[in-house]
Amino acid sequence: MIVRAVITFHSIDDRAGPLSYAPADFAVLLATLASAGLPVVDLDTLLAPGTVRGVALTFDDGMRSMLDSALPILREHRAPAHLFLATGAIDGTASYASGYPMLTWAMVARLAAHGVAIEGHTHGHPDLRTLSDTEIDAECAGADLLIERHVGRSPRYFAYPFGACDRRVSARAGARYAGAFTTRLGFLRPRDARSELPRFDAHYLRGPVARRPLTAPSVRGYLLARKLLRRLRGSE
Repeated sequence: MIVRAVITFHSIDDRAGPLSYAPADFAVLLATLASAGLPVVDLDTLLAPGTVRGVALTFDDGMRSMLDSALPILREHRAPAHLFLATGAIDGTASYASGYPMLTWAMVARLAAHGVAIEGHTHGHPDLRTLSDTEIDAECAGADLLIERHVGRSPRYFAYPFGACDRRVSARAGARYAGAFTTRLGFLRPRDARSELPRFDAHYLRGPVARRPLTAPSVRGYLLARKLLRRLRGSE
């Protein structure tokens, strides 16, 4: 069975709310993936033509818990990860306010030194659909230059702020990055456009669900139900 998936997190902590994911659940989830024979791999490996089983872990925005809480668990499980960094979050100029402690550039460099791939998520975290082509390019290029300056590597992958894109936006991202990710729930399929790739939000993989393999019929049915509910609400 072909099983390829990307799971996205924001903050690894014990707060309530959709952006937080408990450290205990995170450790259990990684152990569950291993016991199910689903290796945690980087995005290059996951998206390679010959890969039939694997899961990639991504973190959005740039919360400080990525370093404090997630990294020790990742290292324990020898699991790679990608951080989609909204660079404006570091200096407070991003257009959203998460209320979470954010990383500094020194912390981002430490993550990169431990093998976390730092990827693009714009500078100001805007809905790119509301911007002109020139503004979209400036958001992405400015963030990418900052990342390259601080970690010595330009992003290969990109996550749309709020998961929002249309054909115009995805065409520009597709021309710039090896892959761009939405918030559409789903496993990766061969026919997926590289500029509009799906991910599973870790919000739906909490508690008892974290202890069941992604391949389990009950989990697949649950995720499908969540996808349909999001579609009915207009958020899919």
